[in-house]
Amino acid sequence: MTIDLSRRSLVLGAGGGLLAGGASLATTESAEASTIIMKIGSTGARVLHYQRVLTASGYWLGTPDGSFGLLTQQATYALQKAHGRARTGYVDQALWDSGLPKVRATSRLKLDGIEVDLAKQLLMVVRGGVVQVALNTSTGNGERFRYYNGWATAITPKGTFRVFRKSTTETSTNSWVTGPLGSMYKPRFFTSSGVAIHGSTSIPPYPASHGCCRLSTAAQDHLLGSGYLGIGTDVRIY
Repeated sequence: MTIDLSRRSLVLGAGGGLLAGGASLATTESAEASTIIMKIGSTGARVLHYQRVLTASGYWLGTPDGSFGLLTQQATYALQKAHGRARTGYVDQALWDSGLPKVRATSRLKLDGIEVDLAKQLLMVVRGGVVQVALNTSTGNGERFRYYNGWATAITPKGTFRVFRKSTTETSTNSWVTGPLGSMYKPRFFTSSGVAIHGSTSIPPYPASHGCCRLSTAAQDHLLGSGYLGIGTDVRIY
């Protein structure tokens, strides 16, 4: 279904489907569609305001620019995951009115490092007990897969780990590392079996990996550039 948001529906918001006397202006389907106020492709002052609010709350999306692109969608997934909302990747009237974009994700452990909540599929950078950065992540999907001459199960291990190496094949001119299960962007490994936090071109809001924690390539660059994912960083997964 293609949704066309008119200027009228954006101005009226949640009440845009009703006349003053309560008469319906549209069918149930179009009324439902009118509650979507921001999604991929949306632009303008409202998007810019939303982006700035998310950024101030730690839902990283790059530089706010007034354009609802893939990074803003990723940040919206993170917001929805942090607060138990449906993982739609768009902003509807209920989410807009909830005030949740102003509420940071919460750390369970309150310990410095990387914290990954498998149930929420959320990766958080924690400093001083406060979540500084919250990111959509996709972890192991629990399925069986062929690995070399045998079989393995796509599980992201729970526990406390530490980033101990990057790939020896990663260079300043080639950030993609190709392994037996595909390509990873600037992986930072935290288990001897090859589980890593790495960038990817596919980060759905549900478990889809072979066991690694996937992030967008831009988010991976941000973590590395900010010193949040250096060698020696603690990674706690539950």
